[in-house]
Amino acid sequence: MWLAFIVRFALGLLSLRGVRWAYVAFVVLGLLYFPAKVGFHFQPHPCELTFGLALAIHSLTNYAHIALFTLFFVMTSAQFRTLNARAFMWTAAATIAMGSLVEIAEGITGQGHCRLRDLIPDAAGIPIGSLIALVLERIGWKGRPTWSLAWWRR
Repeated sequence: MWLAFIVRFALGLLSLRGVRWAYVAFVVLGLLYFPAKVGFHFQPHPCELTFGLALAIHSLTNYAHIALFTLFFVMTSAQFRTLNARAFMWTAAATIAMGSLVEIAEGITGQGHCRLRDLIPDAAGIPIGSLIALVLERIGWKGRPTWSLAWWRR
C-alpha cells in the first residue's frame, strides 16, 4: 500500500513538472484504482442522474472532489508550453472528462457512488486550479518547457 502511494505521489510531482509520461501514468493508475480496489470483480450499479438546485448546492460540500480536481487541473495545465485561453479550455475539458471517467468507474465497479452531480465539485476545481496555475506562472513556474538539448536537466 505504501509503495502504491509513493508511486502515485512521485508521478504526481513529475506531472506537475510537465513530464508527460508521468502524467499519462498518473491518469491511467488513477482510473485503475477503482477496479483494483474491488479485485477486478465488477458489480455495476446504476448512476444517479437526479439533479436539482438543492443537490447542486449540497454537492459543493464535497471538498475532497474540489481539492483533487483542482490539483488535476494544475497537473494538466503543466502539460502545456504556454498558459493561454486554448490551453485552459483543453485543460478544463480534460478535467471534466476525468471526472466523468471516475464516475463511470465508480458505477462499473460498485466502488463509491456514481452520481452526475459529483461533476459539480469537479468543475468547481477548474476556476480554483486556473487561479493557482496563473499565480504559479506569475511567480515563474513553467509548464512543459520547449524542447532543447538541455531537456534532461528538468
